[in-house]
This record gives sequence, C-alpha cells and structure tokens, in this order.
Amino acid sequence: MSAYFNVKIDGQVVVINTLGQWSEQVALSFEKEMHRVVPNVSATRFAHLVSFDEWELSTPSVAPIVRRVVGWCVSQGMCVAAEVFSANVLKEYLINKATEEVKDHVTIRRFSSESDARKWLAEMGFETQTTQQLPT
Repeated sequence: MSAYFNVKIDGQVVVINTLGQWSEQVALSFEKEMHRVVPNVSATRFAHLVSFDEWELSTPSVAPIVRRVVGWCVSQGMCVAAEVFSANVLKEYLINKATEEVKDHVTIRRFSSESDARKWLAEMGFETQTTQQLPT
C-alpha cells in the first residue's frame, strides 16, 4: 500500500487523513502541504481533526518531522486536536511521542469514530460543515 495524506480546511478545522506507511519523503511532503494549507484558516485559533485509522506507522526518520509540524501548528494557533483511530498500542505510543512537546498547549482527545470527534470539536467551538449535517 502506498503512503498518502490529504489536508483540507473545514471551517476552523484542519482535517487530515493519513494512509499507509510513511517515509521521510512523505513526511516532508506533508510538512510542505501543512505550511501551504494552515495559513488559509480564517481564524486565529483552529483545531485539527486527524484520522490515523488507515495509517500504517512510519520509519523512525518521520518522528522529528511530525514533531516539528505539530509545534509549528501550535505556533500558528492550533489549540484543539481530535485524533481518530481504533485501539492500537503502537500507534498510540507514536502519536504520544509526536505530541508530547505541545500537550500543555493543546487539548487533545482520541476517538474511535470521526462523527464523535466532530461532535466534540463542535462542543469545543470548532463547528464543521459535516458537523452541521450529523444527527443529534
């Protein structure tokens, strides 16, 4: 399976989907895309919604790049993050390592479903177009 990511803006939420096993090159492409997309968020504070369900981990060289991207996002106004993935100890460990330097500056919650994550983001003040269509 090839590695892939998709980054888009939905209101005040940067929505990120990840897929496959990431290499250093994929991580660097992701960093470049984040630097392109995030400045287009029309708010001083924003949230992340990240789906890790299809992510198949990464090579060790990816970790410092992801930590750098996360730190940069916080410096740009990211204050809330919803992470979506099924229970997986290794994924949880790697994601914890990527966010440990910013955990005092960002409210992070984990969910097993995207709809629950979007509902929580709306409760935190970060409504998305998709949230408006979810049943209550």
